[in-house]
Amino acid sequence: MQPAMLDYDARWGYRQFDARRYERRRYGGAIRRLNHRLLERALGRALAGLAPGAVVLDAPCGTGILAPFLARRGLRVIGADISPAMLAVARERDGGLGHVRADLEAPPLRPGSVDAVVCTRFLMHVPAAGRPRVLDTLAALAHGPLVATVCHPYTLKSFGRALRRALGRRAKQSPRLTRRALAAELDTAGLELERVIPVMPLLSEVWVVVVRKPGSS
Repeated sequence: MQPAMLDYDARWGYRQFDARRYERRRYGGAIRRLNHRLLERALGRALAGLAPGAVVLDAPCGTGILAPFLARRGLRVIGADISPAMLAVARERDGGLGHVRADLEAPPLRPGSVDAVVCTRFLMHVPAAGRPRVLDTLAALAHGPLVATVCHPYTLKSFGRALRRALGRRAKQSPRLTRRALAAELDTAGLELERVIPVMPLLSEVWVVVVRKPGSS
């Protein structure tokens, strides 16, 4: 039985979902907390150009775990997520300007209505054929940058997996974007790649990327 998928609907979110348990599993423990702090550090570098009081859309916001970090930087945060269970937890956190239930393929916001969009732990779950469209949709919401996370193969872990496959052993195969593939997807979306920030070179599979619509401020 696959409860996570059976309880999920793209237009509703998780129907039966323990968001607090999800957060404990995703961010609990010393290593996961360290990974999260390193991610926040990279996001801070990506958002350094925003003035205090800038409005940032955190989409998807999940349980709102980034809201306190963003608020400490003087940013005003709107959280958006398709899951009512996630939003229920996010609304209990400090730092949120407001929350909205939203399908990120058709978000209920006007183009250019926020200063920046932060999108973490989402794009690699979108099928490759649909990613340029989602990137274009999210970037259009901001008159500043779209700051997103993507997974890349330039790590010791990816090298180890490739070596196991070369030796005929089984190895996990997860979606990863090379620099060239990332550039191609952004080009298809009509976006410009401004910056790539590794969360931890060779050890973390996560990049924080800063992209913009051509001509955006």
